[in-house]
Amino acid sequence: MQKTALTLTVTTLVLGVFGAFFRWLQLMNAFDEEGFPVAGAGVTVALIVYCVLAVAAICLLTLWWLRRYDRAVTAETALRCANLVPLILGWALCAAMAAASCAVLFTAGRSTTPLLQRLFGAVGILAGLSIPFLFGKKGGSGAGPMGRSAGVVFTIFCCFWCVYGYKSVSQDPIAWNYAFEILAILATTVAAYHVTAYFYGAGKPDRALIALQLGAFLCITVTFEQRPAAMTVILAVCAAAQLLLEYVLISNMWEKRD
Repeated sequence: MQKTALTLTVTTLVLGVFGAFFRWLQLMNAFDEEGFPVAGAGVTVALIVYCVLAVAAICLLTLWWLRRYDRAVTAETALRCANLVPLILGWALCAAMAAASCAVLFTAGRSTTPLLQRLFGAVGILAGLSIPFLFGKKGGSGAGPMGRSAGVVFTIFCCFWCVYGYKSVSQDPIAWNYAFEILAILATTVAAYHVTAYFYGAGKPDRALIALQLGAFLCITVTFEQRPAAMTVILAVCAAAQLLLEYVLISNMWEKRD
């Protein structure tokens, strides 16, 4: 299953890269000199059509593919790592997320909402430290108190990110400047919720896998937009974490027996 998991994870990554390309084309060509979107711009239509098709493909193909496989609903089995690679990558993402969150925290004085940014940075540090505990060691439970706490902390961070993200852009009259990013944060929040459910024995593999794919796809699509470098790192870490979780979930599935 590891080869299949790698294939599907890379497919999600490629879809996201093409989404980022179309978004880049839109930002370069679909706005006038004053920063307002050009009505009916061809590249904007292409971006919308591509995203709709990509989301439909992710949902339908995942549901079709999963019919052939049985899957676990608890973290002990579903999030177990067959080797140390996912765990090492998890710690690397932890370091990147914590560093970026520290940068957000210590630059809050230049923000229009310094208190909110400081809170976001502090919660982001905790969320970064929680990432490695979302994965279980081979032969270990992977569902102890640390795992449960990690899932809850990361989900709370995503919820807080929704509030902070919207508050940061609420004064911008051009929805195209922030709509995709808000959607990416919302999708990541849903994915975090479904992953956390595994630690309480209530995992829903179909929904979790689709949510992780959509979250990663949207995060990659908006990662390269213009924003503070620390926020870009946080988005990239969330995209990578969701791709890694997708890989682990698929790796732990098995073919149905007649």
